[in-house]
Amino acid sequence: MNTEHSEGGSIHRGAARFSNNFDFLRFAAAAVIIVTHAYALRLGYANIWLYDPVTLIGQAALGVLFVTSGYLITASWEATASPLRFAWKRFLRIVPALVPAIFLTLFVIGPLMTTLSMEDYVAALFSPAGIAAAPFFENGGVIGLFQQNPVPYVNGSLWTIPVEVAMYGVVALLGLTGLLRHKSAILGLAAVNVLLWMAWFDDARMAKIRFTLYFLIGAYLSLHHRRITYRPLVAGALLLVLGLSTATPYSSVAGVVCLPYLVLYAAHLPIPLLNNFGRPGDFSYGMYVYHYPVQQVLIQVSGNTLLLPALCGLSFLLTLPLAFLSWHAIEKRALGMKNLDVGSLRRMLGLQEAVTGPEAARK
Repeated sequence: MNTEHSEGGSIHRGAARFSNNFDFLRFAAAAVIIVTHAYALRLGYANIWLYDPVTLIGQAALGVLFVTSGYLITASWEATASPLRFAWKRFLRIVPALVPAIFLTLFVIGPLMTTLSMEDYVAALFSPAGIAAAPFFENGGVIGLFQQNPVPYVNGSLWTIPVEVAMYGVVALLGLTGLLRHKSAILGLAAVNVLLWMAWFDDARMAKIRFTLYFLIGAYLSLHHRRITYRPLVAGALLLVLGLSTATPYSSVAGVVCLPYLVLYAAHLPIPLLNNFGRPGDFSYGMYVYHYPVQQVLIQVSGNTLLLPALCGLSFLLTLPLAFLSWHAIEKRALGMKNLDVGSLRRMLGLQEAVTGPEAARK
């Protein structure tokens, strides 16, 4: 899961990246997801109660990432004069770091952990079924991975990547058509989302559509940030409602209602330590894309005998260095290319004419 950096004017009208707590919130949310996935992968999804507090906390952490993404990506569109540049920035934030994570999973972890022979593994990996399953695969049965683990998924976290990209497209489409600034557009999309969520409420997989609702609410709050005041009393009341909803059938509804305001209230608290949290780097994306296969390896190697604290500790011990390398060797370097001039971008992509003028991007 990725979000736009709050630097260089991407947060409203040029506020500095280190004047808010978004880096801290992303890191904290990714850390919580690591812990809750360790819990779920150790027990198996089938053995977890639908309203298990631990999994609800993990879902809330994912909601935090989607709210943050909706808020910052919409601000990035508003600050970007060219749709081509917007797409280029989104590409740089997702793809360069994702490709090595997939490569490590399929060509290092896979050959070491598969129950197939190397010849059969390679054949399965490049078979139509294997190609269809990667990179956003869940069940690793086609390539012989993690079939004896309580959960047979290879990197279940990656289901959010295409969802995230689709929401980038929604923002761009609304921006290009001039609908982004109209309340009815995002509110209408949110209403459709709610209806679909209601239809799939009891389907654990399809009900994931609610996470796009988090994104849309974050986008709406971004567009109307000047009209919204974040007050401690309101945040406290929403936090109470969220707490009371825990372990009830209404916890996911309470999350959608309460979390967006709470996230942005926390993001704008003037706490210097949290404001500067991201100065060593933004490791949240690397943590997110690497931790799941790392945990699956630990579970397979140990025969699922590790207690939860040990599994969590080892997960962080192995994932954080990968996230550190991902940021400093790949992500930071890729983001350094985001300010290439539009002419260079067009030449790189083989485009001869401008896609649109800056006026359309700012509608």
